[in-house]
Amino acid sequence: MRMVAARVAAVLIAMMTLAGFWSARAEEAQETAFAALKSEIWPVAEREGVSRETFDAAFAGLEPDPEVLRLANRQPEFTLTATQYIDRIITPARIADGKAAYLRYEAKLKVLERRYGVSRYVLVAIWGAESDFGNKQGSWAVFRSLATLATAGRRADFWKTQFVEALKIVENQRISPDKLSGSWAGAMGHTQFIPSTYNKFGVSFSGKPRGDIWDNPADALASTANYLAQSGWQRGRTWGYAVRLPESFGAADEMKASALPLKSWRKLGVERDTGGRFPKPNEPARLFLPGKTNPFTANKSNVSAFLTIANFDVIKKYNNSDLYALAVGLLADRLAAELSWR
Repeated sequence: MRMVAARVAAVLIAMMTLAGFWSARAEEAQETAFAALKSEIWPVAEREGVSRETFDAAFAGLEPDPEVLRLANRQPEFTLTATQYIDRIITPARIADGKAAYLRYEAKLKVLERRYGVSRYVLVAIWGAESDFGNKQGSWAVFRSLATLATAGRRADFWKTQFVEALKIVENQRISPDKLSGSWAGAMGHTQFIPSTYNKFGVSFSGKPRGDIWDNPADALASTANYLAQSGWQRGRTWGYAVRLPESFGAADEMKASALPLKSWRKLGVERDTGGRFPKPNEPARLFLPGKTNPFTANKSNVSAFLTIANFDVIKKYNNSDLYALAVGLLADRLAAELSWR
């Protein structure tokens, strides 16, 4: 028994030694990658007008964040069923808070809707989905997150670009790099803009560039409206319709991938869940069955079927996920219905 115990102990010690060795090697590799990233990014940043002082301040003390990589591999859009995802976004508390947020900013939201053509309820829904109306903007260090993703995550070139764009924000706004905080993926502010999107579409409520999306909700909402408008939002249109499928309905895969006029879907027996006709019967629409979006959760969701139109795809420009666009659309509809009595 003593001999067996000794052998087991030896094996455990060897395993621990090996684990420590590989951990040290991984840490060393990350440090090397960060040094290489710094050398690679500086010429690009310099061409974009970033000073050496700003650049060095951003890299000072920078080290990898393994938690960022863990979260990158567990995004809820790809790990939850449709029902779980929708129930996570649309809660009684969020609806109540959304109504309060809407009423607080109603006058400005109406101005933004007239100016950009984007539904004011969709703007509030995005605000709620992204940061719970500013209550959860994220406390991750943006430069640390972006550097980690640029050296160890997928789409390294994308994250390198975001790092340079974040440097430009610091340079242009004369702020300290440690002031930039946000989500694990570097999204910032009330409506969670990544650096490049902020630099391109960020505006103030007054219409001037470089709005304050961190501390001024009106600027964040204006920036979101500007982004959606420039991404092709169709004024006066909704995002889609909840529908009922006939019992015998069996759309072929090619049909579900096609955009058919709403009137054609109606001829196939697809009806609005609320009854009545579709307002614009010639408008192209795609059939979306949420339970089929994840091969690991197919047929486990009780969320209905939907016909989505062009604005649904515009919402996806904000977050390229069908479930995200659906959640935002449903939350916007719920807020509109709750506030219609006004």
